[in-house]
Amino acid sequence: MGFIEDIISFLGGPLQQACNPNKLPDHICVPLSTFAVFGAALLLSLVAMSANRFLVNYKMVANNRREYMNWMNAVRKARKDGDEKQLDKLMRRQSAVMKMSSRATLEQLKTYPITIVPFYLIYAILGYALTSNLAVAYAPFMIPFAAVTLAGSASILSLFFWYLICSFSISIPLSRIFGVSAAFSMTPTTGESK
Repeated sequence: MGFIEDIISFLGGPLQQACNPNKLPDHICVPLSTFAVFGAALLLSLVAMSANRFLVNYKMVANNRREYMNWMNAVRKARKDGDEKQLDKLMRRQSAVMKMSSRATLEQLKTYPITIVPFYLIYAILGYALTSNLAVAYAPFMIPFAAVTLAGSASILSLFFWYLICSFSISIPLSRIFGVSAAFSMTPTTGESK
């Protein structure tokens, strides 16, 4: 085993041992695995929101996006009205506006390296610890593309599905609390950071 695999087995071993102490092939560890994935999603969301809050200048991002949208609306209006003089004037600003837009995008991508490493590490640990478990959680209603119990009364949620549900349900409230935009949000908030 390599260095990364050693770290993953060291950190995931206790959860794997607690979840399946007898190493049974079809062992189900639903309450523990459900809370472990929820805790991991909470931890990763806190790391991502903290990094966004303290590293991203959302005032600059919001101003740049607003300026870009104003420029786009002016270009659209000039094209609609057929005002070639105004359109030429606006097109001379295109390079500066595009640089400003890309600066805003790069500002938000600053936190990517800080958040992606813990995500891969924690997801690998959970994957290692919960590999023998098909079911990480159960949903009392049917979810598209999720497996169904034999009785057909509940959806079986794999690690991927349960983490996705936890991540979205945690990230939205935390983004409001921290005053930052969530990773999947299209409109930046005007958080006072930096």
